[in-house]
Amino acid sequence: MKKQLTLDNQDQRESDPAWNNLSPAAEHCRIDENESQIESEIAQHLVVKLDFNFVKMYLFNHFSDHTHQLGNHLNSSSELQERAMMDL
Repeated sequence: MKKQLTLDNQDQRESDPAWNNLSPAAEHCRIDENESQIESEIAQHLVVKLDFNFVKMYLFNHFSDHTHQLGNHLNSSSELQERAMMDL
């Protein structure tokens, strides 16, 4: 995503006729502004679009501890839950 946004901004800058009239310092300033804007868009995208739940990942630690303490789960079955999901 960052690469695509960077390329899009570069294309916009190069197509702008005022870009050729800028001093090197002004060009660097504008590039820095675009990069900070890209970083902000990526951060916003991560907050809005991604749903990564660290709590669920933490539960795996407990599951492995309980398996070691209580032994394997040969007597448990997920058949009822699977049938319930198929009936939905």
